[in-house]
Amino acid sequence: FTVMRTLLESGGITQSELTERMSSDPNTVASLLERMEKSGLLERRQHEKDRRAHRLHLKAEGRSRYQKARQVAIALQTEVLSVLPEANREEFLEHLALAADACRDAAEDSPRRGK
Repeated sequence: FTVMRTLLESGGITQSELTERMSSDPNTVASLLERMEKSGLLERRQHEKDRRAHRLHLKAEGRSRYQKARQVAIALQTEVLSVLPEANREEFLEHLALAADACRDAAEDSPRRGK
């Protein structure tokens, strides 16, 4: 889901750029992309400036699956948030976003990433 969302939002990025944006392990991303490509969800197009690199693009099936998964995610989020008083939901989501940002920052500073 995160790979598909990132590819849709970025409009064609390289595998290394995707790995960086997701703060993920390069081998994990490579394996996932290979499976997605074999399933017909994405395609690699020759980079216009660097012949060694490819830009990743979701195919129609990938976009369709993303939209379906997004609807499921929204329904689950709505269900989970329904246990909170309505007045507290926005504040909870703001705190959750802060925690996600802190996780992303920690991953970027991780020794595994060479920083």
